[in-house]
Amino acid sequence: MLKKLCMFLLLANISFCLYAAQLIILNTTDLHGRVNSRHGGILQVACLIGQQKKLYPADSILLIDCGDTIQGTFSSALFQGALMIKSLNYLKYDAWVIGNHEFDYPLAVVKKCMQEFSGSSLAANLKNPYLAKEHSSWKIFNKNGIKVAVIGLTRPGLPKTISYNAALKGIMPDIRAQKPDVIILAQHYGMYGSGFSIYKFMSEYPEIDLVLGGHSHIKKPGQKIGANTWYFQSAKHANGLGKIIIDYDKKQKKIIKINSEIISVTPKTPVDEKLLALLKPELESAKKLSRQKVATIIFKNTENIDSSILEQRIIGQMMLKQVSADVAVCNDYLSNYKLSGKVNITLQKLYYWSSYENTICTLTLDKDTYRKIIAEQNKSRKRNYLTIISYADKKLFKGKKKIVAAFNSYIISGAGGRLPFLRSIAKNKKYIFKNTNIIVRNGLKQYLQNKVFIVSNTNGKITIEEK
Repeated sequence: MLKKLCMFLLLANISFCLYAAQLIILNTTDLHGRVNSRHGGILQVACLIGQQKKLYPADSILLIDCGDTIQGTFSSALFQGALMIKSLNYLKYDAWVIGNHEFDYPLAVVKKCMQEFSGSSLAANLKNPYLAKEHSSWKIFNKNGIKVAVIGLTRPGLPKTISYNAALKGIMPDIRAQKPDVIILAQHYGMYGSGFSIYKFMSEYPEIDLVLGGHSHIKKPGQKIGANTWYFQSAKHANGLGKIIIDYDKKQKKIIKINSEIISVTPKTPVDEKLLALLKPELESAKKLSRQKVATIIFKNTENIDSSILEQRIIGQMMLKQVSADVAVCNDYLSNYKLSGKVNITLQKLYYWSSYENTICTLTLDKDTYRKIIAEQNKSRKRNYLTIISYADKKLFKGKKKIVAAFNSYIISGAGGRLPFLRSIAKNKKYIFKNTNIIVRNGLKQYLQNKVFIVSNTNGKITIEEK
């Protein structure tokens, strides 16, 4: 009896080995332009990817990035995402999901990056006609004899996007018709959002086997979110590589198990020397330009004031001058950094003062509407998040029924859903929305260029004067 049982188990094991196959998914998200930094970068992640490629057959690996890839550092902004696209292409990424911060750049830049990416750009819920030919909703990949459908979704709520449900309802019939063995949803979004829960969403699409998350910058090394669905979210800022192993039985046409982990970048992780050589000309140029002096600012009695307050005061003053506004409304997080004495302002410092590609926008407002906008700003404050207001004249409505108010494009678009009233006002033609298309950082450079300014704090009142 024991002999027969052993024989049965042996035959079963041989049968399983004949039909078992592995799918290896390597995943990154929210790289935010990090080529090389103190806590990681694509140069070190590239080394981890190279190590993993040596462990498995080449045709079993699927490499996916979940977005917010081309924005976030001085060098990435300088070359408008080209460094990261070069890196993705060098590493032979199969798919790139478009993130919300890709759209910090003008659409022409996003389009160019999509065109130059050698893999498949994915965003099923993006319905922008200008970008329609540059991306797909989903893609079939054949890896190690396994037919894999990969769906891409960008962050919901962006201009010219549709809801996640609407996007999937539109494409799932076509995906089902292809009869894939594995379905992966790669989304630039986390497990939860405004009116969104990944658990509820996946209950409507139980055939999705794996969800790759992003956007929220939260590590999730792997967990079940339904009877058949696994959720995974890799590390942010290129400080780790996601690895998911799917064991698949090709005879029974089903997944046996899913295992996943985040492989961390450590100080001992080497860089990929070939990728470094490929990017070296741009990196050297960026390093040189980062040190370029723009202006000198002398800070007086500012030792006890957070630098972000001073920076946003200077930005606000610039916005008033650039667009002849009556008031400029700026927002920033406290930095726990101080500015004092004589400070040389470099191009890199300007980048960190305004690291997004936001433009200067204006609205023409009556007193009641302006007050409601400021009330919403104050109500929506997060911890350590400030609203900094600069006035051309504090008596805003003296002798005026309407004023011109300046904001950056992120704030005026609703600040990721936090400022719905301001966003509704910007959409109302009555308030004469204008986008100057002047990038805040560029306006700041022009305002400060080759000048010396004195920023003083006198009894809590901050003044900015050109010397």
